[in-house]
Amino acid sequence: MAGSQRSVDLESTLLWITTGYRVFAAIWLSILGTVVLAGRADEVDRPGVIVATIVTVLLWAGLATVGRIRRPQLARHWALVSADLALSAWTVVAGTVAGSIQFAGGYPLAGAFAAIYAFGATGGIVSAVVLTAAGLVPVLGTTQSFSQEVANAIAFLFSVGAAVGVASVLRSSDHRRIQAEAALTRERAERVRAEERAEVATHLHDSVLQTLALIQRDQAATPDIRGLARHQERELRGWLFPDRPEDGDARGGFREALIGAGTEVEDRTGTQVETVVVGNSAAQVEPIVRAAREAMVNAATHAGVPTISVYGEANNDEVLVFVKDRGCGFDPEAIDPSRHGVTESIVGRMQRHGGSAEIISVPGSGTEVRLRLPVEAP
Repeated sequence: MAGSQRSVDLESTLLWITTGYRVFAAIWLSILGTVVLAGRADEVDRPGVIVATIVTVLLWAGLATVGRIRRPQLARHWALVSADLALSAWTVVAGTVAGSIQFAGGYPLAGAFAAIYAFGATGGIVSAVVLTAAGLVPVLGTTQSFSQEVANAIAFLFSVGAAVGVASVLRSSDHRRIQAEAALTRERAERVRAEERAEVATHLHDSVLQTLALIQRDQAATPDIRGLARHQERELRGWLFPDRPEDGDARGGFREALIGAGTEVEDRTGTQVETVVVGNSAAQVEPIVRAAREAMVNAATHAGVPTISVYGEANNDEVLVFVKDRGCGFDPEAIDPSRHGVTESIVGRMQRHGGSAEIISVPGSGTEVRLRLPVEAP
């Protein structure tokens, strides 16, 4: 809002400059015209032209000033700008029509400034062409000094060019400043939101999250209650800390898939799955994630422990997953071939996709499943 208001202030300033210059130039033209009529009346062939020009310029300057004060948008209306420029062009040729007496002063530039304000560089080019032509056309049928008129035309061009340059620089600078202020405003708003979020996170961490953690450790609570507490804690942490690495910084990749598998097993079995993931990969990791999920399910079902540890790692060459528990363990050599979950869903699946699965377990000492899947070069 502040940037928008300052932009309006700049445009208002430019409008007042053009309006003020028109009034000043109209008074200037009136004084010169009056001096010509009073001191050089014998040289004037058509004094009525000078009088009519003075009256028209003063009336137009007054009406334009009042109109632009009440309705500033009129300053950009093409019809009014065209009328302004036409009157400026007339003041250039009025002296020639009156009898080769120049009395326009600086008024012709008033129309040019109005066109530049309304239409920028385009208005400047059009006004320069119109005023230059107005200054040269009367010379073609007279004996006046052509070189003088050319000099006047060049002066018009330089004045108009300078006005275009100044207006362009001011507007460009103001636009950049507005963008910078808007960016600063957004940054401040984001910082305020971050601070508010941090306040909420601190409060919830010190109250709700600690309560949920206590419920999970309470042996008197039923498995369903502990599972619900874990689920609510995970959702709340995900909302409070959306940018944490453990929440997955590349959606749809290995990190999110493995964490999602652990969450699913945790919700289904009530066994807590502590997952740590290092790195991420957008490669095809479905086989190793499915094998890891099967290993988690087996641990949750047969290990008899409240917690399973899962470690995942992804790099440019391979993806690794380790599923470990400190449960009852078993003898891998004595696995019943009919146990499809181990032979096919874990070992077989990894081998079919070019990876490997190693199961390390000792009765009474827990189990560790090591999964490895090479990453194919893109």
